[in-house]
Amino acid sequence: MKRLFIGIPIRSDRVVQAIEIWKKDQDLNQNLLKWVNSENWHITLVFLGSTDESVLPEIQELIEESFASIAAFSTRLTVPGVFPNFNNPKVLWLGIESIQALISAQIRLVEKLQQNGFVLESKPLKPHLTLARIKNASHRTSLNSLIERYQDTDFGPVSIDRVILYESKSTPDGPVYLPLFVMMLESV
Repeated sequence: MKRLFIGIPIRSDRVVQAIEIWKKDQDLNQNLLKWVNSENWHITLVFLGSTDESVLPEIQELIEESFASIAAFSTRLTVPGVFPNFNNPKVLWLGIESIQALISAQIRLVEKLQQNGFVLESKPLKPHLTLARIKNASHRTSLNSLIERYQDTDFGPVSIDRVILYESKSTPDGPVYLPLFVMMLESV
């Protein structure tokens, strides 16, 4: 069994620079934050969980069918936020704009997976880039302040040019995401 998810890799030098500043923010770091390694940055489209290896070819085929008509595009990372809410923040994230085509393909993929017997979470997709897991939010006002300060910040463009079936492996240094299948989106 492999722990699997389907996602879109995200690369952004501007966000890396912002996080380096945030890591030095004494108020913000009164909270216990576990920053996500930028090599692991992605937008999760579908979490499959523990999955038998024998169905990998089927998953690959369903990804190809669902994303066949989607062209590569550029979009922007937007305002920061927290999940699930400000009173109990567990995740610090950035939003992503203008990905309706991707959401439509994700809905097709979920439907195809369910039609083929995969049991998936029923919650709707909320596209975001997880920056940090909040282990202890003892200084929530600093999180709120960070979010307010960066409401109008342009974190720059990001390319959406591939869909990846990842295996998530736990290691003592944190998770490692291994690409098992990469589908390049059509070039425009």
